[in-house]
Amino acid sequence: MKNIFKLFIILFCFDASAATVSEKAFAGLPEYLFDAANAWAGIFSEFGPGAEVASYINEIQTSDVSEYLETISILGFNNTAIALLEVDQHISQSFNVIDSPLVARRNSCTNNLIKCEYGRRMLVIDGQVFGSFADYQGNQNNDFKTNNTGFVVNAKSFLSDGWLVGAEYTRSLTDTHDSRAYSDATSNSVTLFTQYLSESGFFMNFGLNAGHTSWNIDKSLAGIDDNGTYDTYFYAGQMNFGARMLRGRISMIPSASVRYALVTADKYIDAVAQEFDDWWYNTMTASVDMYLGFDFIGSDFVVRPGVRIGGGYDIISHGTDNMRVQLIDNQFYDVPIEAPKRAILNTGLGIDFFNEFFTAGLVYSFDMRSHYTVHTVAGKLKIAF
Repeated sequence: MKNIFKLFIILFCFDASAATVSEKAFAGLPEYLFDAANAWAGIFSEFGPGAEVASYINEIQTSDVSEYLETISILGFNNTAIALLEVDQHISQSFNVIDSPLVARRNSCTNNLIKCEYGRRMLVIDGQVFGSFADYQGNQNNDFKTNNTGFVVNAKSFLSDGWLVGAEYTRSLTDTHDSRAYSDATSNSVTLFTQYLSESGFFMNFGLNAGHTSWNIDKSLAGIDDNGTYDTYFYAGQMNFGARMLRGRISMIPSASVRYALVTADKYIDAVAQEFDDWWYNTMTASVDMYLGFDFIGSDFVVRPGVRIGGGYDIISHGTDNMRVQLIDNQFYDVPIEAPKRAILNTGLGIDFFNEFFTAGLVYSFDMRSHYTVHTVAGKLKIAF
């Protein structure tokens, strides 16, 4: 009898305020948040962290509408956009190794240098460190900013004149801020790649990448801990092709690429007993790019500043439409998968130093879609043995 009376009181309070909240307070917010509010309002259990949150929500839904909406927004925060952006940026750093043609048909023949000893170099170690800042404005209860740092290291060797193969390891760390929920991620992946450069300057590079991201989410509110961990897995392949054209000291490299990526996310349960279902998403992106550089030639080295501009479009952008969230008392709501917009613009500035024994460089790049921007700075070093 007590529970029936309690149910009547809660439903009465919610119904009395639902029209005001739904029509005014929820105006302009994603529709799924209203579904989340209804799901939490339907919980009548008295034990466990989920019951504690439900009790808090029922206390504030009429007394403090602003706090009520903020609480619902935190509980139902959409972290799918962060997951997809992190994977995309990690894969991009992994595939940097195939974004440009070989410096020469054999690595000991450094471009524009007089001395050329074929067959001398057997192994090349290539490393890069990077840091980036992303600002995402999706306006779907998932706006955020991220700081991302990481490194890449690979080893490669020539199979024949103009053709090499290699393997690479990439690690990146992501930290979010200016967001309703705090998220951090650690990503690791392995890449296998091959590069071919013809005598005429035509090149074709190909890479396969597979990796894993470990996520930590904190959505604590009103002294109630709400954290959770989950995993995403990703698999990608990319092909680049184009031509390296030299006109005196001017280098021009028009190129095109096609990338396919698949992301899967595991099911997980957070600290307030919300069970988030698994989901997946895949994309295929076609891109074009133009690099223009100018060589300053010394006695045994070359310094090459350059500029790059390009763009792309997601030919395929498809996957799970919604991620179902199950609560206690068999309540549920659906969170939409927030995929990036299809068109992208890429620009960059950089400077490279070529020597007989090593290559070094510093690059700034800017990536933009209609709802986010990413600024990246990367330093690289390549040593030949």
